[in-house]
Amino acid sequence: MSDDDFMYEDEEEYEFEYEEDDGEGGEDVGVENRYYNAKGLRDDFDAAIREFQTVVDDSPSLTEWGFKATKQMLKLCLRESKYDQVLSYYEKMLDYVRQSIVSRNYAEKSINNMLERVSLAATPDFIQRFHQMTLLVLKETKNDRLWLRTSLRLAKILLDQREYQALDTLLSELRCECEDDSGAVIMERGTQLLEIHAMYLAMYSALEEHKKLKDTYLQCMAIKSAIPHPRIMGFICECGGKLFMGECNWEQAKANFFDAFKNYDEAGSPQRVQVLKYLVLASLLSESEVNPLSGPEAMSYVNDPAIVAITALVAAFENQDVVGFEHTLRQNKVHIQDDPFIDRYIVDLRRTLRMQALEGAVRPYTRIRIDSLAKRLDIPPADAEQLLVALILDKRLRANIDQEQGFLTLEQDTTEHQQFEALSKWASNMESMLRSATATTG
Repeated sequence: MSDDDFMYEDEEEYEFEYEEDDGEGGEDVGVENRYYNAKGLRDDFDAAIREFQTVVDDSPSLTEWGFKATKQMLKLCLRESKYDQVLSYYEKMLDYVRQSIVSRNYAEKSINNMLERVSLAATPDFIQRFHQMTLLVLKETKNDRLWLRTSLRLAKILLDQREYQALDTLLSELRCECEDDSGAVIMERGTQLLEIHAMYLAMYSALEEHKKLKDTYLQCMAIKSAIPHPRIMGFICECGGKLFMGECNWEQAKANFFDAFKNYDEAGSPQRVQVLKYLVLASLLSESEVNPLSGPEAMSYVNDPAIVAITALVAAFENQDVVGFEHTLRQNKVHIQDDPFIDRYIVDLRRTLRMQALEGAVRPYTRIRIDSLAKRLDIPPADAEQLLVALILDKRLRANIDQEQGFLTLEQDTTEHQQFEALSKWASNMESMLRSATATTG
């Protein structure tokens, strides 16, 4: 039986390696036997604790068996939610680490294992204390790599608990560890710095501090020495996409969401489906003629319920089917409008579709009633008139509105009209040249 498998099975492989280490031949056989006897008593908390304690007490000095017994007592107390005792045993376990009683590799694995268990089983305040105890020892033993990883783990906990002041302080300390005295990024720590910036992005997103969010995003893009995990890069690109959406920069948003989708897909993150929906949203708002769902990267997800819903929305958009669009929104509220981010842009999406539909509807006519167009789009005449005004101002329609009669009159691009415009332009150019010549001779 492995050292850890009576509560969790995730570390059976490495524990077996250490349990059967032939280098422990000099250990007291009686101590070893009591250790395994104690593991057999794991269902009886008090008996197991007493027996593990004898393993520690009977050792003339700090030994690996004492480390293992202390770790088991810690886990028993954690199982029973005896958090004060957990901290006491953990402090003793860390003493073994301080004095290098066990190998550095085994100590790291044991600490990581305990951090994972505590994160799943304990209260938020206790989790923070546990991590802070760990960080102090890692600092003392100059284990910079594990200190940085544990600090990032604590930062995630603070973020989840919305303790932004403590989080900001921790992230500032972490950032200093990744920069030299001049403020330049230490080359080999570019990856860690990118993770720290990703944590900043999450914090600023939650606090809705858009300027800091954009500054941090640009800092992320400027780091060239990093080899980030695709999940981290996916999150950064997703934040960038949302940032550009807020600025109505649909093209940049589309590019960022596409990169986010590819990274999440590579990482196997379920967030890839959500970001694919955002990519479609940005594509529709940009009025792109390319359907992002037709690409090979997205084809694997066409049967996902959320993507089926967004596909129906795209179909309505492509067909300029305003009624079908509204029907799709109502039928797929869970997958579309229940997402707060998508819901924020439904108004823009609806307006874009209605303008496209109006633009197509008036094309065959030279004169048409506005209320007729409104009826076709199932909207009030006043709303239709506002959309027509926007189309005219955007120079997408050459038309005049007769508000008294309620008509839209389109200007036709006849050959005579085109010739008149060309002659007017020629006359303007000649007049400009004549003024220049007069000024020169004068």
